[in-house]
Amino acid sequence: MKFKSFANKNQYTVMLLVMLAAVLVFFSITRGSLLWTGDAWYGMAMQFPEYGLMTLGVMFCFLTGNIDMSFVALGNFATIFAVRFMAANAPEGASEGHVRAVILAGILITLLICLIGGCINGILVTKLGIPPVMATIAMQLVWQGLSTALTQGNTVTGLPAMYTEIGHSQLFGFLPFPLFIFIVAFIGCALIIRYTVYGEMIYMIGTNVKAVRYSGINTDRVVILTFVLTALISGVGSLIMVSTMASAKADYGSSYVMRVILILVLAGILPDGGMGKISDLLLAIVIIQIIASGVNMFANLNTYYASLIWGALLLIVLIMSTKLSGGIFRIRDDKKKKQVSTQ
Repeated sequence: MKFKSFANKNQYTVMLLVMLAAVLVFFSITRGSLLWTGDAWYGMAMQFPEYGLMTLGVMFCFLTGNIDMSFVALGNFATIFAVRFMAANAPEGASEGHVRAVILAGILITLLICLIGGCINGILVTKLGIPPVMATIAMQLVWQGLSTALTQGNTVTGLPAMYTEIGHSQLFGFLPFPLFIFIVAFIGCALIIRYTVYGEMIYMIGTNVKAVRYSGINTDRVVILTFVLTALISGVGSLIMVSTMASAKADYGSSYVMRVILILVLAGILPDGGMGKISDLLLAIVIIQIIASGVNMFANLNTYYASLIWGALLLIVLIMSTKLSGGIFRIRDDKKKKQVSTQ
């Protein structure tokens, strides 16, 4: 009875746990010698914080019933400015104190540009009434165009070695620094959702924005703040990506847009708004990273099939999400009829 009650109240959690077990079994059978190694899991821990942070950011938009498609392009645009600034102001031979100050300034430049970009998205959606998908796709094209114009499509290099070490360093001799940043951000986001008035309001807005507006809450301000928060958290993910790649470019992380959406939908955080748990988001991130790393273990599989895999998986997850939201997978309490309810 306890399991049935838990399964009915946590359908996405149960689905994710089953999927995680299935993914681990599949890759254990097919690529077990490569999967169950310290290097493989360390590599996963180094890879997912980039898009994991972006996923945390976009999660807030989804909870309010909005969507942001521009976060990767905005992050690339912001980090291109930051890399150019750091390269120009931290020459070889500069003191460590000077380099740290330049790196800090570069980070602040990135976050400032992301803040402005988030404000623009929020204003387009709330004040001008443009649908979130169309507004953020338009801004995605704007940021991509500006980034390409600034760099002519080339890679921007010249980062100080102190900054590039961030994406490859460890804390306490075993914890990847990007993973540490993700853990801190995850805990912070969880606390915001669980214990703040803002966290309660974003769920309310995602559930029924008209009712919230009639209750006297300034929903436009909350939505704008949400787009800003999305841009800032995603910008941190872009900063880690730049540190890992030791450069910036207009098209870095272009595949992350679909991956982030896939993770959110898989976790039950749908763009309809007002639903989903951050704990399920963590499970979804782990599943997607295991799949991504597992696919790379097949040497004969063309990497260009990755888009096909993510697209097909997204379609399957959307179908399953529709069924889950309709309650089709709810476990019945009738002991004589242990079957899936179709009500």
